[in-house]
Amino acid sequence: MKIVSFGPAGAEQPGVLLDGETRIAPLAPLLQRAGLTVLDTNSILSLLPQLQQVIEDGLKDPAGVVEVDSVRLGPPVPRPEKIVVAGGNYQSHVDEAMGKKNAPSPSEPLLIFKPSNTVIGPHDALVRPAASQQLDYETEIAVVIGRGGHNIAREDAYEHIAGYMIGNDVTARDMAFKDMALHPMYSQITRAKGIPTGAPIGPWLATRDEIPDPHKLHLQCWVNGELRQDGWSSEMIIDIPGLIEDFSKVLHFSPGDIILTGTTTGCGAFQNPPAFLFGGDVVRMEITGLGVMETPIADEVVR
Repeated sequence: MKIVSFGPAGAEQPGVLLDGETRIAPLAPLLQRAGLTVLDTNSILSLLPQLQQVIEDGLKDPAGVVEVDSVRLGPPVPRPEKIVVAGGNYQSHVDEAMGKKNAPSPSEPLLIFKPSNTVIGPHDALVRPAASQQLDYETEIAVVIGRGGHNIAREDAYEHIAGYMIGNDVTARDMAFKDMALHPMYSQITRAKGIPTGAPIGPWLATRDEIPDPHKLHLQCWVNGELRQDGWSSEMIIDIPGLIEDFSKVLHFSPGDIILTGTTTGCGAFQNPPAFLFGGDVVRMEITGLGVMETPIADEVVR
């Protein structure tokens, strides 16, 4: 099942893509017809094991179907409580960042937060801040939590996953490292990753049953038609159950939380010469089973 949101920004409603991915069945009338209350996306995700069969039965004769081309696709999870980033979790990305093969990885996954209100839909504009000349892309598998929890055991991790999406962990690199030469404590990762519109996600959330093994997915990214990233999720240093187990030792996960699981080699900062994002550019990302996300870049207008 492919869960989407659609409608104006800030007023999205949940739906499910129908066969061919050209039509959306809104979930509100489907749930009402089944005698259930209307639920927001996070509530649906928390109850997905109980609701999935009800939804699939309702999709045999859906009501209020809309054409995808007639509406705005929003972020599949419009209001996550948390966005957690696993920094440096692909060996090829660590190697390019450190400038050597088989560079050492940290003793535990790097845990970084992005503000939850940075999510945008798959075709919404990513706005480059006027303060940054080094806006960069990172193609990632976004894991969406269904059942929350704390101290989740590795062997139970998949039971807490609702599904997967494409995520772009946008980073304004010149905001991150401006004062690093003074001392490592002056790293500004949250500043760099927290920019408004800095978390494009979508185009849909593929429920867990649609992706048998999230560690066998092909990740690709093009900028203005030029292939920049081309890797596989098998490169992850810490796999998805390991990330959930580790992060849940210090966090309490909630339904709808998003984990960005790392990116492969080929970010703009490591092109030769470096190639960052500016207004007019288009970033296209594709991951096996998770669709295609195409994001236009716009420059911030400062008044």
